[in-house]
Amino acid sequence: MKTVYRSRIDWWIWATACFFFVVLIVAAIGGIGLISFLIFLIGFGSIFAITFFGVWYAVEGNELSVYQFCRPHRFPINKIKAIKSCKSFLWGPALSSDKLAITFTDRSVLKLSGPMYISPKDKERFVGQLLEINPDIKINL
Repeated sequence: MKTVYRSRIDWWIWATACFFFVVLIVAAIGGIGLISFLIFLIGFGSIFAITFFGVWYAVEGNELSVYQFCRPHRFPINKIKAIKSCKSFLWGPALSSDKLAITFTDRSVLKLSGPMYISPKDKERFVGQLLEINPDIKINL
């Protein structure tokens, strides 16, 4: 059974979106014209919609799927070595600074030497489900 976890969204992401829309409205009042306003509104709206709703995580069988911009990346749960809670503004498939750093036993899984950062809304349930599949994961929350 597939379990989906949405990404936590920090206030600063919402603040950035509001800032861009306020700038767009001020520009429209300043005289950029209706057509230009609509083009920018649709463009910015699409970018923010994809950013806000295009990041989620799914656990199905022995696979952790990380969706970023609606494109999945699959990782074997039995290759997860450790999960650590961290605060970081490093970019990854996460919309929050309150993240989980996932380290793998094999560097070829992630193709990076560092951990993967994600930010599920329900961290405890997410980690619990991963532990059910792979009880050897070291946890530091």
